[in-house]
Amino acid sequence: MADSRQEMHSAPVTYPTMSTSDARAVECAAQLFLERGLGAVRMTDIANAAEVGVATLYRHFSTKTTIAAYAAIMLWQQLETSYDSIVGSDEYRAMNGAGQLERLLRTYCDICIYRKGFAVFVDDLDRLILGGDVPASMLGTYEAALGSVYPHFSDAYERGRTDGSIAREVDFALFYRTVGHALLSVAAKLSRGEVISSDDFSHASDELDCLVEIAVASLKP
Repeated sequence: MADSRQEMHSAPVTYPTMSTSDARAVECAAQLFLERGLGAVRMTDIANAAEVGVATLYRHFSTKTTIAAYAAIMLWQQLETSYDSIVGSDEYRAMNGAGQLERLLRTYCDICIYRKGFAVFVDDLDRLILGGDVPASMLGTYEAALGSVYPHFSDAYERGRTDGSIAREVDFALFYRTVGHALLSVAAKLSRGEVISSDDFSHASDELDCLVEIAVASLKP
């Protein structure tokens, strides 16, 4: 889920056009970042995985930060595709608004949990962005990719307000941003592993389920 800033993006996202070899390099980079963590992956690792020369990789992407931004955009694009498939199903269309919202939130949790390293990668990339290490030319596309699924959530909320399954009127952009940040933060902590014995991540998925239940319940009659 995205940070809404002032307004959520609703226009279609224009994703970068890449050659087959560049797309392959980004796919390999994304997989390595998810498996090892952003800090542990070197450009030589990406070049070897993509079967290209490291000089070629630097010529096309210039820095690891740049290819990391491309990888993040690709991962969010995949998330957008997953949501498009869900909202287009007959099962989803038959749900009331609250049910749709819960389904969307649980799908997000599934990706955070079962796509190992996803939440940590997003968190690490945020740190690079805060440090000013992501090229300005990439930031607009990255932010648009983050907001690409927002209309599905907003539509579910509006449907719930209409069909009565959601009784509470809220600033939905704020709700979306707050719940998204909470889920992503917890998912990143769960992915990094237990720090102290009281953390007890043996029921990690239950923690995210609990957050979803609290969020949806707060809107219901």
